[in-house]
Amino acid sequence: MSILGKNTLGMLGIAAFTMVASIALLTPHGADAAEEEVKTAENLRTIKPYISVPTLEEGGCTITLKTDKESYAAGEKPVLTVEITNTTDKAVTKTIDLCMTGRDVESRSRMPARPEVLWELSKEVTLAAGEKQTLTLETKVALAENQAVAFSFGKDDLIERPIRIKDEAAKPVVRSEK
Repeated sequence: MSILGKNTLGMLGIAAFTMVASIALLTPHGADAAEEEVKTAENLRTIKPYISVPTLEEGGCTITLKTDKESYAAGEKPVLTVEITNTTDKAVTKTIDLCMTGRDVESRSRMPARPEVLWELSKEVTLAAGEKQTLTLETKVALAENQAVAFSFGKDDLIERPIRIKDEAAKPVVRSEK
């Protein structure tokens, strides 16, 4: 057999091995596939809120954020539970800022929909040394169908007001005709 024939057979063998290995790695395995939730019209309508940071330790306090349900139907209003624990030996006054954002899941563009602020709250709490308080907060915002919802600590100024960068170097060029 010539050198050209041996090289061609070697390359075909490597290509076949690479193809089989790629298919084996990229296909879902039986055990993993069984863990996935079956997508039906009903569970696609449910809204499962995402809490970016469920527990926050800040300024001598531990703050935990929870929702009253794991998932919501369109039209329901989420209720939040905030547990604040003072872990210091002094009285602490803490301002808690909460933000609920939502975005449309069915984007009609190549880019995903931008999130918008649906609800915000700023509440000041004073805790004695070692004290624990639980706040129950109603959002009073009915969730829309096909909406992804997220809760976070703090106010999200970037979502409300997009940043506009002024570029001084990019001034329009005016040409005069002679």
